[in-house]
Amino acid sequence: MRSSSDISQTRRFDVSNLCVLALQTLFWGATLTWLSHTDAGWLKWLVLVPFCLVMQGVFSMMHESFHGLAHSRKSLNYFVMWWASTLFGASATLIHINHLGHHVRNRTRAELADFAVADESLWRKRIEYYFAVLGGIWLAAFVGSLLLPVLPARITDKWSQTAEVNTYAAAFKDFSSADFKRIRREVIAGVAAWLSIGLLLGWTWHVVLIAYLAFAFSWSSLQWVYHMRTPLDVVEGAYNMRAPHLVRWAFLNFNYNLTHHRHSAMHWQQMHEASNLKETRPLWYGWLQVFLPPQRLPDDLTQLDKTYF
Repeated sequence: MRSSSDISQTRRFDVSNLCVLALQTLFWGATLTWLSHTDAGWLKWLVLVPFCLVMQGVFSMMHESFHGLAHSRKSLNYFVMWWASTLFGASATLIHINHLGHHVRNRTRAELADFAVADESLWRKRIEYYFAVLGGIWLAAFVGSLLLPVLPARITDKWSQTAEVNTYAAAFKDFSSADFKRIRREVIAGVAAWLSIGLLLGWTWHVVLIAYLAFAFSWSSLQWVYHMRTPLDVVEGAYNMRAPHLVRWAFLNFNYNLTHHRHSAMHWQQMHEASNLKETRPLWYGWLQVFLPPQRLPDDLTQLDKTYF
């Protein structure tokens, strides 16, 4: 039985998450509206730096809802997941199921993006890798949301046969027919919301395109940053990373990725205090490492032991 203090804390988290999502929505709408109407010249695009940081936090709110932590009421938790995913540009259910699979497949061959094993083409691995980190991961989520609900089942069944080497293909085995129907409803509702808001606020298509190209790059390049060159362990194959306060707040403490893998039921508001800051690396250092090409998996796996500085 939960204590009154636990219930009070949960309620505070519920309220704060709804407030954070409201602020994220306000910043998202205000940025795209201002960019669509201002004559500030090329300098106006500098606002995409905070835009991308806040949008990383939108994904963090999606992530919180994936684990049932955005709100204690299931209906509101799903609403947060759907609306944050709509801002993100993808189906909530599609990303939800893929993410839960990540907790099962982390640092297995299916998610070994930074290394090629003996029977893989190193050059093909590098081409696929750079496509992914330069924006392809977000693009796959966006296009997949639009296409998956209308593709014949035999196509997704064929893709799932490559599950051992591709985590996204592996996720197809986790989807039910009800999930595909839910994705279809989420996409229809999301497109309707985008068109309504865009027309109401007078957004221009090129502003939305440029803003989301920037976000696609920033989000995709940060997707694997916490797992690069870590031990081949489902839980311990992750880093906690230090970040400036403003970045950490914008990310909703997503930089404490190892803490999350160890305690996936922990709210983002608790992550900072629960993490040992002596066992961290700078986020900027990890991000720069993302742009190094994949290499052959070393025979001596102790080379993947974690280091902190």
